[in-house]
Amino acid sequence: MSFAFAGKDLLVVDQVNQRLLRFDKDGKQRATQTISPTVQDVAVGKDGTVALLDRLGDKNVTLTDSNGKKVGTLPLGTNDPGSITGVFVDGNTVYVEEGHGGLTGIGTTDGQPMQSPATLGGRPTKDGALLVTGTLVAPEGKLTVNAIDRVSGTSRFARLIQMPRPSSFIVLLDSDDRGVVYAGVAAGEPEQATIACLDPHDGHVLGRVVMPMSTDPEETFRDFSVEGDGTIVDAVRDATGVTYATATCP
Repeated sequence: MSFAFAGKDLLVVDQVNQRLLRFDKDGKQRATQTISPTVQDVAVGKDGTVALLDRLGDKNVTLTDSNGKKVGTLPLGTNDPGSITGVFVDGNTVYVEEGHGGLTGIGTTDGQPMQSPATLGGRPTKDGALLVTGTLVAPEGKLTVNAIDRVSGTSRFARLIQMPRPSSFIVLLDSDDRGVVYAGVAAGEPEQATIACLDPHDGHVLGRVVMPMSTDPEETFRDFSVEGDGTIVDAVRDATGVTYATATCP
């Protein structure tokens, strides 16, 4: 259903079998923990806290430590949990994203609900410098990535990127530890993911890479992510299971 990185470990939400799997960098399974059958997304804080999003069943975010021990739960705090499109951890604050737009803080990584409103105007980059958003004019393949400087609150860049046309939807909006922004769309027949890597200072395109898209029709929540070192990881699903493919921008 989704996956995230905890250092070099890969955490995989296996919703069908109601478990969270942890693999090391060589693909060896290190640990497993039982999760709710309606968990759809996972995020990991820098302190190792794991946040598990259940937007349709328990309608909360469950927090565990790096060993799988439960720390607490945070209610989603929205009238429409079905509109939530991801969970994120920034510092010690847990956020949920609604409609691929802004992020709303719901609590802290020690399980304490938010006492006062906290919002972010986009997804935080891994280096903490930017908030990024993306919009796509699908028929024309025009992808716009906006980046806000978190210190000054001003625009760092707004970059229009020509993607294949027509495109279908955004599949990736992430960053690495240097702040490089990775933005990708689904396009083509059969569909492939075209991903552009953007300079964090002015948004110019540093390189592009094309990766396969899954052919399996089963529902998924997140198929692409970026490691801190800039490795792009793609969950390729088919009738036999899931393979995690990697690539880097040229």
